[in-house]
Amino acid sequence: MIFIVSLVLFQSSNGSDFISKNCNEASKRVPERITYDFCVACLEEVSSKLHPPPTNLDDFVGILITLSKNNATNVLSIISKLSKDKSLDKFAILTLQECSRLYEQSKFLLYMISLKSKLFGDVSSILDGISTFSIVCDEDLSAKWRGGISPLSKEYHIFLQLIWITRVFVMMIK
Repeated sequence: MIFIVSLVLFQSSNGSDFISKNCNEASKRVPERITYDFCVACLEEVSSKLHPPPTNLDDFVGILITLSKNNATNVLSIISKLSKDKSLDKFAILTLQECSRLYEQSKFLLYMISLKSKLFGDVSSILDGISTFSIVCDEDLSAKWRGGISPLSKEYHIFLQLIWITRVFVMMIK
């Protein structure tokens, strides 16, 4: 019994150390886009629910792609709700429509990456394009929205960090 408890504790701390080490590396490589705390919290929460837990960067890239797709789905739901606001001007509506198109495209590209996740050659540039979509959407909405702050700012920051962590992990695998 003591052996089993020790083994579980060792695997758990080993997984936390792996996450901490790689999140530390990712946040050092792109400190303006990735926060260490977000990376660790995100990956520890997800890996604690998976059996067996992820053991390498390939596993975490797959998890991050799934989280990014889920986040994009959430953004699309928010855009749909915002689009129904009758008080919005024409430019805000057009910007929401463009953001919807960009996030749909991001979901499709993330899906394509997940199908060929072992071919990391062009994945980094695809992820870079996805992050650009998100940045453009946030900047355009901020410019068109009342008060100059995008209603998607929180989701934008989450999505962008997920994409950048994925991108850095892909570069670390190469």
